[in-house]
Amino acid sequence: MEEVKNRNTEYLSSIGIDVPEHLPQIEGLDEVNPRSARDIAGRLSASAYVIGLGFGAKGKDLLEQLNKFHLMPYVSGYEKELLSQDLIGDQDKINMSWLTECAQALSWCIGLVELDHFKHCDDDLAHKIPFKTDPQEFIQKAELRPIAEIQEQSDLLYRMHWYARNCGLTGQECELSEGIVSKRRKAIDWAYGVEEDWDEVPMDT
Repeated sequence: MEEVKNRNTEYLSSIGIDVPEHLPQIEGLDEVNPRSARDIAGRLSASAYVIGLGFGAKGKDLLEQLNKFHLMPYVSGYEKELLSQDLIGDQDKINMSWLTECAQALSWCIGLVELDHFKHCDDDLAHKIPFKTDPQEFIQKAELRPIAEIQEQSDLLYRMHWYARNCGLTGQECELSEGIVSKRRKAIDWAYGVEEDWDEVPMDT
């Protein structure tokens, strides 16, 4: 893990992002429980519907689709609460719209896209995820990237998140969007197995 940390710290420095060398290492493989490709593809398929809450879709309609395609086990507790409400608050809508960046990261974990943390999610991302069609074949055929790549991405995003948050605290201009980085970090850390409950993935820096 020290090697992963050093490699990412050096890479960030090479692109003008300096993070302290004393930042800790992330969890090693012996401390996590990585998700399977099917877990990730299922969560991604469910997210395609839940994201709709951020863009004016009705929870009742989304629930109908999620139940139809047996995707409710992949919906978090917080999301289930929102789906059952007739109206949701503005902050909840914002939270759900940011799931697009989680979806980009989950899609990367199963090899559907690449990641560029300086850009928002791909314009055609939605076309790569089953929607209003049976996702079971998509879920069954999903293949996970090598866990070492997911581990390295988890470490990289932790350091990027520290940098983006520190910029905000100190008033520095920042090359990174904390929103993009934090949401992708959450998704990657969940896939890596830092925390099983989506709603409880720690975001401390």
